[in-house]
Amino acid sequence: MRIICLLITITFLTACATIDFQPYEGNSAYEGSGGTKVVVDGVDFWANGAPPRKFKIIGVVTSEIGSGYGDEALIRSSVASEVIKQGGNAAIQLNSNSSFAGIVKVTPSMYMAAGVKQMQFSIIRYID
Repeated sequence: MRIICLLITITFLTACATIDFQPYEGNSAYEGSGGTKVVVDGVDFWANGAPPRKFKIIGVVTSEIGSGYGDEALIRSSVASEVIKQGGNAAIQLNSNSSFAGIVKVTPSMYMAAGVKQMQFSIIRYID
């Protein structure tokens, strides 16, 4: 029973991604030369470059979640909601970091590593 409660708690904590949005002030238009693109919940997520079209940066969002299976998908889904909320069309990945948070004792003879996954994105609006 203790193991089931612990697994439910860990699942709940890893499913809650935190979002920190900061507005951007600067030049009005940028244009990238391309990169890799994944679409999540109708929002374009760019990595390894920027979209090959004109865009304006609305702000920067940092999202954090317990690391593990599916952590990037959960973060992107949370960021997609923030992109839509801020009136954007896409996000450009700025960085992705994982850190070791410690060891959790699951049973008397079983331990599990705990960590944190943090990703940062620029929220953008396409101009053309």
